[in-house]
Amino acid sequence: MNVQYAKEVIKLPAQSGGKAETLLMRLIRAGYYVDAPCGGKGTCGRCRVRFVSEAPQPTANERRLLTEEERSSGVRLACEVRGAEACSLQLPVSREQEIDVLVTADAVVEKNAGQTVDGGITGQTAGVISGQAAGDIHGQAAGDIPGQRECAAAHSREGAVKMRGQSGKKRCGAAVDIGTTTLAATLFDLEEKKRLAAASSVNHQRAYGADVLSRIQAANEGATEELRLSICRDIDALLAGLVADAGIPDDAVEELVIVGNTTMCHLLRGLSCAGLGAAPFTPEDLSLWEGSSEELALSERWSAAVTIFPGISAFVGADIVAGIYALEMDRKQNALLLDIGTNGEMAAGGADGFLVTSAAAGPVFEGGNISCGVAGVPGAVTSLALERDPAATGGIRTVEVSTIAGETPVGLCGTGIIDAVGEAVRLGLIDENGTFEEPWFTDGMPVAEGRFRFLQEDVRQVQMGKAAIRAGIETLLAEYGGGDPEEILIAGGFGCRMNEEQAIRIGLFPEQFRGHITMTGNSALAGAERYLLADRTSAKQRLASVTEHTEELSLAMHPKFNELYLEEMFFDTDR
Repeated sequence: MNVQYAKEVIKLPAQSGGKAETLLMRLIRAGYYVDAPCGGKGTCGRCRVRFVSEAPQPTANERRLLTEEERSSGVRLACEVRGAEACSLQLPVSREQEIDVLVTADAVVEKNAGQTVDGGITGQTAGVISGQAAGDIHGQAAGDIPGQRECAAAHSREGAVKMRGQSGKKRCGAAVDIGTTTLAATLFDLEEKKRLAAASSVNHQRAYGADVLSRIQAANEGATEELRLSICRDIDALLAGLVADAGIPDDAVEELVIVGNTTMCHLLRGLSCAGLGAAPFTPEDLSLWEGSSEELALSERWSAAVTIFPGISAFVGADIVAGIYALEMDRKQNALLLDIGTNGEMAAGGADGFLVTSAAAGPVFEGGNISCGVAGVPGAVTSLALERDPAATGGIRTVEVSTIAGETPVGLCGTGIIDAVGEAVRLGLIDENGTFEEPWFTDGMPVAEGRFRFLQEDVRQVQMGKAAIRAGIETLLAEYGGGDPEEILIAGGFGCRMNEEQAIRIGLFPEQFRGHITMTGNSALAGAERYLLADRTSAKQRLASVTEHTEELSLAMHPKFNELYLEEMFFDTDR
């Protein structure tokens, strides 16, 4: 792993009294962000720090995960170092603040100008919320991928000019989507119903682990308040960026509408996660919450009414409810909504009600647990094509590669991971069991002209993730009983960059989905935006109807799911 370290030296004072914590926890409590996808369990090797002097002796785990060169230069894993002594450190240069987060675009609003829903809200209709179909990204050469941040900044400047050209105080509101990995937010003029600014950031709770189970465990071990403060600081920072971009005073923000999965909403409100971590998985509260920024303990800069969307269950949260609402699935006949992430949430149904479930895919589709995996940072490979070539490094040549922001490849994000496995299947490098042929079994498959290698263990991680999602889809549709869905809606940034053919090739989706998939963009954020601008009485009735007419399907002990999970681990190499 090629890691750059900041020039700044951090000096941590000695701890006084109490049990000695890991260096990772000391850094977190001191307000420093350290990437720790495994939650400090010592398995990912990402929480690297460099001791300026007097580095402790490396542990057995550090000898396994760090190179000899790294160890000799003072690099250690923050989760492995225990002690209360003062120390001077350099932290890695993190690019996670630059994660490319999908925010909703205006294409649908423009396309449907004049249409009204929910009591007369112009332009807020179901459809492709993001305005970016898969074809807008795939097939482009590196450097051609449109950057969400540039688009958001340009939109912000345009809105700011309009705002400054008018007199009087503006009434504004913000929509916030709290994802496990990232946050996205948009600012609206509530009177003109126009978006003024957009912003995104990493979810700094990642320091406690990449997935919701790690956060639940951390909360149940006493870190509830730290996790709550972390997400509040992230929201404060997003709001500060939004008002700065739009050129409005803080007190113009009158309302916040927040969505997220059940764990994120619990942590934001400071609710106990004890019921989320063990069967029967009972949340503290799933109802629509209305309060104030003061009650959430956000910064005193804000004085806003706050609404948090209702959820459905411990693992199907307000983000899915928001997606159903945004896409008007409750007015369709037979649709399927998929939000593929660490916890693959899915909903099947329509006007007659919904059956929902979730499948624990792990962080593989967000770049986690993959040796060359990265989040959606600049340089993350989003798509690629490979060919056999005996003259190339490792016998594999990269013939096409696209990266975020067109930067030099630094690793594979979720869609790049799917492409890597899809290409390995297409070229016959792996068999139906997912086992590489030699020399790739031993050396790994070279990607991006050998900049990094996709390893046998990486394939196993993808097999487990794709099997969970596919088995979840098949079980849900069988239990719902509506036959093949008329529409398959894929939510989130992952869906917008995903190559449909590669997803089908590796078995993530069944053959009958081909040609019926619509990439919806960030439907969770779109739902929050829609509610922000809607007639409130009508909107509440719609949300209440969705939650009241939804049933959850538990996959944990479902015999069909367990059977399918094992079957879907394999690849169809005859395709």
